[in-house]
Amino acid sequence: MTMRCPNSRFSALALLLLLWQPGSLALESDRAQAIGFSAEGGSTTSVKGEMRILEMKTNVKVTQGTLQIMGDAAIIESVAASGEVTRVTVHGSPVRYQQQLDEQGGLVVGTSETLLFYTDSTADETILELIGKANIQSPDSAMTCAAIVYLADQDIIREATGPCEGILNKRSN
Repeated sequence: MTMRCPNSRFSALALLLLLWQPGSLALESDRAQAIGFSAEGGSTTSVKGEMRILEMKTNVKVTQGTLQIMGDAAIIESVAASGEVTRVTVHGSPVRYQQQLDEQGGLVVGTSETLLFYTDSTADETILELIGKANIQSPDSAMTCAAIVYLADQDIIREATGPCEGILNKRSN
C-alpha cells in the first residue's frame, strides 16, 4: 500500500497514528550509554559561553548504545562545566541512522541530508530530526518526507513535513 499525505496537520496526525507500533520501542539501555564519536578527518573544539563545541570532519560516526549516526561532518554541543551533551548535528550525503528496536534484533534505519539528535528535557524523549530528503524505515513501515521528527524511545514519527509518502507492512505473528 502506498500512501501520499498532503502538507496538513490533520493528515500528518492520522498518518502518525497509523505508523505507531505499540510494543516496538528502541532499546531502553541505549539512553543509559555514553555518547561515543569518531572521525577520520580533523576536529576543532571551541567554547562559546557555557557550551563546548566539537566539530569533526570526514566519515564521522556518533553512537549511543545501538544507536549509530554516520555522515560527512558532525557538531557535538555539550555543557562545558558538566560535559553533558545537549545536541548532535550531523551533515552528509546522506547521513545514515540505525538503531536496534528490541531484543529480537528489529532495526529502524533512516537517511537524510542533516540529522539533529538530542533529548527533549521536558518530555525526557530522545529525538531525531531528519531534515532534507528524510527517509525512515522500521520492520512495520517506511516513510519519506521533506523532514521527519522521530521519537526514538517510542519508535514513533511525531511530525512530518510534506510532501510525504509511505508504506505500511503487515505485521507477522
